[in-house]
Amino acid sequence: MDFSRLFFPLLVFFLLALLYVNGAYEDNVPFEQNYAMLWGQENIKVLDQSREVQLTLDQHSGSGFESWHQYGSGWFNMRVKLPKKDTTAVITTFYLQSDDGPTRDEIDFEFLGGNMEHPYILHTNIFTNGQGGREQGIHLWFDPTADFHDYTLLWNQKQLVFFVDNIPIRVFKNTTQKGGKFPTQAMKILATIWSGTWASHGVPANWNDAPFEANYIGFRVNACQVPSNQQCDSSMFWWNAHKFWDLNSRQKRALNNVRTQFLLYDYCTKSFHNPECQN
Repeated sequence: MDFSRLFFPLLVFFLLALLYVNGAYEDNVPFEQNYAMLWGQENIKVLDQSREVQLTLDQHSGSGFESWHQYGSGWFNMRVKLPKKDTTAVITTFYLQSDDGPTRDEIDFEFLGGNMEHPYILHTNIFTNGQGGREQGIHLWFDPTADFHDYTLLWNQKQLVFFVDNIPIRVFKNTTQKGGKFPTQAMKILATIWSGTWASHGVPANWNDAPFEANYIGFRVNACQVPSNQQCDSSMFWWNAHKFWDLNSRQKRALNNVRTQFLLYDYCTKSFHNPECQN
């Protein structure tokens, strides 16, 4: 894919889409301050004086890490560099999850690997009370294996927003008053790498190109820890401020450009009457 050809149409709205970040992350926060290894410890490397973590997938195991605490709202950011080579059926993630049970809430960034003919797909999904089926997918306008990029979730009581390099790519409004669903459970932050043929239409991973390595930096957490002295919808937290209840006009134009140029699928095309799809 010619990534330079895709980049130039985005240049103008990229400049217009910068968010009021308020110090969303700091790369100098050590991994152990907010996170711990979850599984596949033999495939996890902590690098650069705990400022970077490398998750590895090989034919024997994947790997992952999770936050020490649960959170009820916040600005969740991670900088990720995705695995190179033929990553068919390789799934790299950054997400929030209340637990792993049948009634969980979950908010997903899932990077579905590919090859020269089938570039990475950024797959997003939202679970409420165990119900998912809210998939959207886009192609990225850059090579996500060449360098680190910012992937961010804004979660407050009014909306969920998915950002890539501060560009909004998806908005999920709180429509519970109209009959929709919205995540409400406290969640941990997780990051994993694993293999699943559901992401590659049944094609297995190319283990000849293993190991597959994903790198993460930016371990500061801007979120309401549960339990908290403040309610997690309190205006004391900057991400709950009125200006974060909706996108501004520039961000809306940026979102529209992403959906026009890079959207691959959206559950709302088959669920138009769902109140969640009538924003």
